Amino acid sequence: MKALEEKNKRLDRKNMFKANFKPSFTGKGSSDRSGKVLASITARVVQVLPNGNLCISGRREIRVNNETQYITISGIIRPEDIEQANVIQSTYIADARVEYTGKGVIADKQRPGWLMRAVDHVWPF
Repeated sequence: MKALEEKNKRLDRKNMFKANFKPSFTGKGSSDRSGKVLASITARVVQVLPNGNLCISGRREIRVNNETQYITISGIIRPEDIEQANVIQSTYIADARVEYTGKGVIADKQRPGWLMRAVDHVWPF
């Protein structure tokens, strides 16, 4: 019993449950995307406005290396801006909306995973 008491005296109870915890995180990432869109897109007149202007809408689907790319355009044009070959430059489209999207491996990799999207949605910082 005396030996046990001697051991207990040598036991440093203040430092017995000492712990160090220094959380750290280092991360790097980058995402680059560049593109040049040079395309001819057929568009349809979807509405004639009271002033004679035309609302147009068109879409083109392109498949490249198992990646499907879509170019969509819509806006308002003046009939007098239409060239003789029934062509109009995109700079003459008022309220132009041009979308360039894709589906496939590359498009999937540019989007965060479902867990990261959920964390981003609820994370307050």
